[in-house]
Amino acid sequence: MTSAADQPSRTGVDGPAPEPGAPESLTEASLAKSDDRRYHPSPKDWRAEVLYSLVVDRFQAEPPVIVEGHSADGLSRHGGNLRGVSTRLGYIRELGGTAVHLTPVALNGPGSYHGYAPRHLMAVDPRIGTMEDLRQLVSEAHGRGIRVVLDLVLNHAGPVFQYADGSNLWRGTEEPADVHGEIAIRPRELASPQHFSRRGVIDDWNDSEQETLGDFPPDYRRLATENPRTQRILEFIACWWIRETDIDGIRLDAVRHMDRTFVANLCGTVKRYAAGLGKSNFLVIGEHAGDDDTMIASCFALGLDAVYNYGEYRRQSWALHGQASARELGESHDTAAKAFGRDHGSTIRFIDNHDVYRFLRDGEPAGRLRVALAHLILSIGIPMLYYGTEQGFRQATGRLDPENLADPADPENRQDMFPEGRFTSPSSAGDSFDSSSVFFRWTQRLLGLRGRHPALHLGEQQVLFSEPDRPGIYAFLRHHEDERVLVVLNTRSRPASRRLPVGVLFAPKAPTGRRTPPLNPVLRNLLAPGPDVRVHQVHGGPLVADITLPAFGVGVFLTRPT
Repeated sequence: MTSAADQPSRTGVDGPAPEPGAPESLTEASLAKSDDRRYHPSPKDWRAEVLYSLVVDRFQAEPPVIVEGHSADGLSRHGGNLRGVSTRLGYIRELGGTAVHLTPVALNGPGSYHGYAPRHLMAVDPRIGTMEDLRQLVSEAHGRGIRVVLDLVLNHAGPVFQYADGSNLWRGTEEPADVHGEIAIRPRELASPQHFSRRGVIDDWNDSEQETLGDFPPDYRRLATENPRTQRILEFIACWWIRETDIDGIRLDAVRHMDRTFVANLCGTVKRYAAGLGKSNFLVIGEHAGDDDTMIASCFALGLDAVYNYGEYRRQSWALHGQASARELGESHDTAAKAFGRDHGSTIRFIDNHDVYRFLRDGEPAGRLRVALAHLILSIGIPMLYYGTEQGFRQATGRLDPENLADPADPENRQDMFPEGRFTSPSSAGDSFDSSSVFFRWTQRLLGLRGRHPALHLGEQQVLFSEPDRPGIYAFLRHHEDERVLVVLNTRSRPASRRLPVGVLFAPKAPTGRRTPPLNPVLRNLLAPGPDVRVHQVHGGPLVADITLPAFGVGVFLTRPT
């Protein structure tokens, strides 16, 4: 049997043509600021925002709808588009999302509904809309108080050329391979072999040279981000998208596969350019899919404002699914806090996304998602919700280990959200924009709490207790200035009770001299109708609170001296 890397590339100028007016060359584009255009300002602090991530092709379809292949096939194009996203902005805002993250919109070839195989880096794919549709989407989002983050693919292009010898196999790093025929990419300045690494397709992801210089399978050609001339072209393209669309941030796909000098230069260039347009806090997110917290944390030094927190996602998933003790949550937090330091609050937290399994597996009790959402939304970091999770979408896998080719996460984690969609599961069929559903209301409630209490979006985090040898109680404190909020989760499928040390909730901000506990302190329940919790002092010991939670229960408490 031959591998995908043995096969010739599907190269050619195929697929739709770009819309009229899309720049064929950088000489047809401008970065000059228009005197009569006002750009939307940045938020003061991105830690106060909530990202809602969606796959454009699967979210909502509005006329004109373009379908390629069979609409029930997960690898086909189903017709979701930018106009569709615009019609659902009210839904996202009602949920509590304050920033929408779009999958890439640049023109791709056939078969790449997801947008991660671009062949024209300065044109909107006409199958999802026009540049004007994108501008209108951004404008309408801003009118609703929603920011827009655009996914930019600058690490690689789609299958835009063939190797001269007809093979895609990894060939080492000694000499770049020759290219057969033209390179079918735009802008025209990139259509030269010097702008591609040309080492063949990665077949060993543990080989650092392949990870750094290899093409992505099956034939996505790596751009030579180590080449200063390539860097300058890509920096221009990134700034051009900001000028043209008024977006508020970008997500850099596959940042760990890019040249680090390029990432640093790109961040500096983009943020200086955006500031000149009036966007003084433009967001640059790095998608680093590794598990090593220290390696991920090092990306902040390159100028990234936020990074995906894959390390905590991988470690904490086991406990949130009831397959490890609650202590795994606390220990994972402490490990990440040590690695990230003050940047911990700017990591992107998630329980699922378009590259990993949906959180809820078929057959799991729905209550597990209830706890996981609370952990996601109330913990330190910027929460990113994946479309459909707020409606309880499930996936038919029992796997908790990382995704692999034998059991891939996609496309089953990319169901159609819109009512007419045919690529669905029992959990996603029909109209999935129900703002009265149980999980929508629960997510909305948690996001409301997060928004109202600065400690829950700006505060530091301290673990107070975690069940050492089984699923059960996990308690942590969020604190910012004088506000202290206690979050208690029960990861167990049965009720659980614990006596928790809560003296730190009532400690003075600057502990000098002897601490005197307040008179009759109370923990006010922020998830009413649950009862408030009375605090008492153990004779000669600390302040404690006895807390009982039902199966998969969540408690959120604010200190209230009486």
